Amino acid sequence: MPLPDKGKATKVCIDDFAFKKGHTYGTVMVDIDTHRIIDLLPSREVDDVAEWLSSFPNLEIVSRDGSVSYNSAVRQADAGLIQISDRFHLLKGLTDAAKSVMTSLVAANIGLPVSASHYEGKETEDYWEKEPQKEDFPTREHNAAYEKKKKAVEKVRELTEQGWTCKEIAAEVGICGATVRRYQSPDFNPAHGLYNTTRNSKIKPYAEKIKQMLGEGCTFRQIEEAIREEGYDGASSTIRMYTTRERKLMKEAKADNTGPVEKIERKWLISLLYRPIDEVKKISQEQLDKVIERYPVIGEVHDIVKTFKETLFSKKPEDLDKWMEDAERLKIEKIDSFVNGLRRDIDAVRKAIELDYNNGLAEGSVNKLKVVKRIMYGRNSFELLKGKLLRLELKHKVN
Repeated sequence: MPLPDKGKATKVCIDDFAFKKGHTYGTVMVDIDTHRIIDLLPSREVDDVAEWLSSFPNLEIVSRDGSVSYNSAVRQADAGLIQISDRFHLLKGLTDAAKSVMTSLVAANIGLPVSASHYEGKETEDYWEKEPQKEDFPTREHNAAYEKKKKAVEKVRELTEQGWTCKEIAAEVGICGATVRRYQSPDFNPAHGLYNTTRNSKIKPYAEKIKQMLGEGCTFRQIEEAIREEGYDGASSTIRMYTTRERKLMKEAKADNTGPVEKIERKWLISLLYRPIDEVKKISQEQLDKVIERYPVIGEVHDIVKTFKETLFSKKPEDLDKWMEDAERLKIEKIDSFVNGLRRDIDAVRKAIELDYNNGLAEGSVNKLKVVKRIMYGRNSFELLKGKLLRLELKHKVN
C-alpha cells in the first residue's frame, strides 16, 4: 500500500507530540489542503526538523505554534518559507499572562459594599418596561438572564416585522421554532414568572434577632437556643450556615467601614478574559466598574486582551505595532514578556493576522495519534505508530 506523497504538499502545519512523555518527542506534519497527516518524525530538534522540511520540494507555507525550535528549523530549511504563528496559541499566551497578573493582584474573593443583607427583600419591578435593580447575586443573575432574553425577543419581533419566516428567525437567533413562536406573542414576558416568589424560609423571621445577637458576640449555640425558644423548628445546619454567612458579612463590613459587602469571585473576572460580560452571568457591568475603580489594572488588562483579539482578526497586520506600544505603556512585567515574544516572532505573527491558516489540523492530528497509542497500549515502536497512522490517512482518502 503506497504512503502519502509528501512531495505534493505546499502548505503544512506542524506540531510536536510525546512518544514517551517527558523523554521522547516527535513532530507531526499535516497537509493543510488535504487535511491529512503526511509524515511523522521521531524528533523535534532543530537540525532534524530542518532536514525533514528540506525534503518537501514544493513547500511554501508552514503554520506552527510559538516554538522557538520550529521557528529556527523552518528558517534553516528555507529562509523563503512563509511562517504563520497559530492564533489560538497567541491568544492563550496573552490570556495566561493576564490571568497571572490578576491572580497576583487580587484575592480569590473581593468584597464590594452593598446596601442590603442577602436575606433582605427587594422591590418588585415591571420587568418589561424597566430594568430591575441590581443588588445581590440572585438579583444580578435574574437581571442577566432577563436582559439576554429581552434582546432575543426584540430581535425575533424585529425580524418578524421584516417578513422573515419562523425557520429563518430560528437559525439567525439560535433558538428553536417553538421558542420563536413564544417570543412572537405580544403577551410574552421575558422576566422569570417565579422570580421574587421564593418559598417561605423558616429562619427568615428570626434574621434580625440573629444579626442582633451576632453583633453582641453571641455564639452559635446561644443563638440557636434563643430562636428555638421563640418558635424556630428548623434544622440546626440552617442556623449554622446563615449565621456563618452573616458573620462574614459583618466582619468584612467592619474591616472596610462601608457597611455590608457582597463577594465578587476572582474567577468571574478571569472569565471576562475569554467571554464578553453579557455571557458571564455571575457579575454585572456595575460590579465590574466597582472592581476596576478599586483595581484599575484589571480594567487595563481586560482592555488590552480585548484589543489584541480585535487586532488578531482584523486582517490589518499594521495595527499590531500600535497594540504592542499600548501594551508596553502598561509596564506590566507579564504583558511585557508576551510582547517581547511577539517581537521575536513578528513576521509569523503578522502573517497570522493577514492569512487564515492555523494549527488546528495539527492539534487534531495529535489527538488522533494519542488515541491510536492508547489502542496499542503503548506497546508500539515509532515505526509501527507511523505506519499505522499514515495508512489510516490513506484509507480515509480512499473511502
